Amino acid sequence: MPEDMAVRAVVDTAQQGIKFAETAVRKAWSILDAVSEKKTPSEYLSQQAVNAIQGLDPSRGNSSG
Repeated sequence: MPEDMAVRAVVDTAQQGIKFAETAVRKAWSILDAVSEKKTPSEYLSQQAVNAIQGLDPSRGNSSG
Protein backbone atom coordinates (compact mmCIF):
# COMPACT_ATOMS: atom_id res chain seq x y z
CA MET A 1 0.00 0.00 0.00
CA PRO A 2 2.73 2.60 0.73
CA GLU A 3 4.08 2.00 -2.77
CA ASP A 4 0.68 2.87 -4.22
CA MET A 5 0.62 6.11 -2.27
CA ALA A 6 4.12 6.99 -3.45
CA VAL A 7 3.23 6.24 -7.06
CA ARG A 8 0.04 8.27 -6.76
CA ALA A 9 2.00 11.20 -5.30
CA VAL A 10 4.48 11.07 -8.18
CA VAL A 11 1.71 10.89 -10.76
CA ASP A 12 -0.18 13.77 -9.13
CA THR A 13 2.96 15.90 -9.04
CA ALA A 14 3.69 15.14 -12.69
CA GLN A 15 0.13 16.03 -13.68
CA GLN A 16 0.35 19.32 -11.78
CA GLY A 17 3.63 20.12 -13.53
CA ILE A 18 2.12 19.40 -16.92
CA LYS A 19 -0.91 21.55 -16.14
CA PHE A 20 1.36 24.41 -14.99
CA ALA A 21 3.46 24.15 -18.15
CA GLU A 22 0.35 24.11 -20.33
CA THR A 23 -1.01 27.21 -18.62
CA ALA A 24 2.32 29.01 -18.98
CA VAL A 25 2.55 28.19 -22.69
CA ARG A 26 -1.03 29.36 -23.27
CA LYS A 27 -0.36 32.63 -21.45
CA ALA A 28 2.89 33.24 -23.33
CA TRP A 29 1.22 32.41 -26.64
CA SER A 30 -1.61 34.82 -25.85
CA ILE A 31 0.86 37.64 -25.12
CA LEU A 32 2.86 36.95 -28.28
CA ASP A 33 -0.31 36.78 -30.35
CA ALA A 34 -1.49 40.14 -29.00
CA VAL A 35 1.87 41.75 -29.69
CA SER A 36 1.98 40.45 -33.23
CA GLU A 37 -1.45 41.94 -33.95
CA LYS A 38 -0.60 45.35 -32.48
CA LYS A 39 -0.12 48.12 -35.02
CA THR A 40 3.22 49.91 -35.13
CA PRO A 41 3.21 53.67 -34.48
CA SER A 42 3.99 54.34 -38.13
CA GLU A 43 0.72 52.65 -39.09
CA TYR A 44 -1.42 55.21 -37.25
CA LEU A 45 0.88 58.23 -36.77
CA SER A 46 2.16 60.52 -39.49
CA GLN A 47 5.90 60.76 -40.10
CA GLN A 48 5.79 64.30 -38.70
CA ALA A 49 4.27 63.00 -35.45
CA VAL A 50 6.87 60.22 -35.18
CA ASN A 51 9.64 62.78 -35.72
CA ALA A 52 8.17 65.06 -33.06
CA ILE A 53 8.03 62.19 -30.56
CA GLN A 54 11.65 61.36 -31.34
CA GLY A 55 12.66 65.00 -30.90
CA LEU A 56 13.40 65.39 -34.60
CA ASP A 57 10.75 68.01 -35.40
CA PRO A 58 12.62 70.76 -37.30
CA SER A 59 9.67 73.17 -37.02
CA ARG A 60 10.15 73.27 -33.26
CA GLY A 61 13.91 73.55 -33.34
CA ASN A 62 14.33 70.30 -31.39
CA SER A 63 16.72 68.54 -33.72
CA SER A 64 18.73 66.09 -31.64
CA GLY A 65 21.25 65.43 -34.39
